[in-house]
Amino acid sequence: MAVIDTGVDLDHPDLSGRLTNGYNVLENNDFPDEDSGHGIHVSGIIASETNNQEGIAGITWYNKIMPIKAMGAEGYGTTFDIAKGIIWAVDHGANVINRSLGNYQPSSLLKEAIDYAYNKNVVMISAAGNENTIQPSYPAAYPEVLSVSAVDNTGRRASFSNYGDYIDVSAPGVQITSTYFNQQYAALSGTSMASPHVAGLAGLLLSANPNLTNQEVIDIIKNSAYDLGIPGNDSDFGNGLIDVKNALEAAQNE
Repeated sequence: MAVIDTGVDLDHPDLSGRLTNGYNVLENNDFPDEDSGHGIHVSGIIASETNNQEGIAGITWYNKIMPIKAMGAEGYGTTFDIAKGIIWAVDHGANVINRSLGNYQPSSLLKEAIDYAYNKNVVMISAAGNENTIQPSYPAAYPEVLSVSAVDNTGRRASFSNYGDYIDVSAPGVQITSTYFNQQYAALSGTSMASPHVAGLAGLLLSANPNLTNQEVIDIIKNSAYDLGIPGNDSDFGNGLIDVKNALEAAQNE
């Protein structure tokens, strides 16, 4: 499972054993070390060690993280680097890609990378964005990508979360505790934290049923979600809040 972000803290005790070889797009080398805190936080939500009496437990306990550093310390990156990271991840065996990033300008280059990954049977998940706007964010708004909004602990859309008719599902995104820079832990908020919940679920589904196609994984996650807000699909929550139990049962019955 690839995480295209700011890299990871390669020495974090709650995650170091859950990493595969990665890539630093910015330096064109195999050392995707963290210098921000964002990427390690996202990765920890997905795959922190379980039952090790330390820190937190990730959503998935089978899938390892392929860290791809495509953004710098300030959390910004170019469309070219993101697209390059997607291609590298696909070509090195990733079956799920999380991107807790986005902007409001569609890009033909990015769309080509998205299409390449989708046609290679990769499940792609992206954060919807944190500006409380209905304006579509990319890559989340591309139809091949599972777009994720954030909910708070009361089940309402987080005050910062973007929304719109391109939202597919929602996940927890307020004060989420996870691994952090310099072998620490931190509680952060954002759709960046919601997206890896969904990526972790996608990894679990493929662990339960490796024969699922990427579209089947997407459909299971959407169709098994717990409806929030107005009945049916809506612009705040999409199909609703992800439901791990229902999704796993559906995957095993496919």
